Amino acid sequence: MRKRLFIYLVAITAIFILTGCGNTEIPVTKNEQYLSGITADNAAVINDAVVDVFGNNDVLSTRVTQALFNQIVKVISQESSWAKIMMLDGTTGWVKSKYISRDTSCVTDGRINNKIVVTAKTVYVYTGTLNDIKYKQVVLGTELYSINKTKTGYDVLLPDNKKGWVEDGGVIAVPSTQNVIPKTSAEGFIQTVRKFEGTIYIIGGVSRWGIDSPGLCYVGSRINGVDIPRNVKEIAKTGISVKLNDIKPGDLLMFSVDNIKKDVSDVGVYTGNNEFIHSSPSRGVVTDSLEDSYYKNRIIGIRRIF
Repeated sequence: MRKRLFIYLVAITAIFILTGCGNTEIPVTKNEQYLSGITADNAAVINDAVVDVFGNNDVLSTRVTQALFNQIVKVISQESSWAKIMMLDGTTGWVKSKYISRDTSCVTDGRINNKIVVTAKTVYVYTGTLNDIKYKQVVLGTELYSINKTKTGYDVLLPDNKKGWVEDGGVIAVPSTQNVIPKTSAEGFIQTVRKFEGTIYIIGGVSRWGIDSPGLCYVGSRINGVDIPRNVKEIAKTGISVKLNDIKPGDLLMFSVDNIKKDVSDVGVYTGNNEFIHSSPSRGVVTDSLEDSYYKNRIIGIRRIF
């Protein structure tokens, strides 16, 4: 208990130093920072819409996942033009240093009163005095932070000490006092996942511009208030286990690479009527049937997260 209290106090001190204030209001990211060990000395934010995170500091290495605009990360080390980072879910990997900013005031400013979560496929962030200049197109799952509500949208803080604005259509606002995205339902989860239909398959992808099956479940569930791991083998351990004859829409179907069923290699979201949606390496995000023996014979487990 004493050790936890010490870590908590150190985290608060570090963030107060980072924001330059002793405001008692807690920006929505602070609790996440406590859990991730992010401090003033190692914090950074992603400054491009979607950034590849590689297993090694080499673009030819495996893409582990992707990071989204304004996402806060921990910088572990830097080598030449690369930075090794840890994300809030614990995933580590390498990104090009040009895609991170060490100015994190856009997520730690003491005036933040709302987390703005993008729920549409894509939305534009605007800049300029009349909010009419397109600054950047961002994707579903992106989280921005607002200090002011306007009649039709939100003023948001951006990396590198910039300011922007987003329309209130295609986003939800989560008050800083609430801190986390509210949990919705299995139906809401399915609706979000369906927004990716037709998206191409990209290993490690998490956006409308390319996604894999674990990424599809990861982003879709997070938007609906349930955090699951990014890795398919860890997803297979999340939630509760259910039998095939008890399956319900929104449950996660875990598939093995073959009918020997030695390990987990893929995941899909059950949508009802013996159908599920997933990201196929050859066809992208599609709906397939469990009546197809190819899939039915490879089911290795079912997990319920809603």
